[in-house]
Amino acid sequence: MQAYFKFMHSTAARVARVFGGLWLVIYASELEPSYAFLVAVLGTAVAVTGVADICPLELLVNATRGNSTGPHRRAA
Repeated sequence: MQAYFKFMHSTAARVARVFGGLWLVIYASELEPSYAFLVAVLGTAVAVTGVADICPLELLVNATRGNSTGPHRRAA
């Protein structure tokens, strides 16, 4: 899983997410208004995660690990 997260933070994956999100927004202009809005929102979210270097899956996985009983580091 760490390899996937490392790839998602790479420049190539970020650029692909930005262009993929922009493509979805452009594609949404050809759809009916109700579908266009949903696809445009999805495309915007994908593009923003690429620009901001956010991996939503990583946030989900780390949130579930937060309740583990493993060793914890103390703040110095």
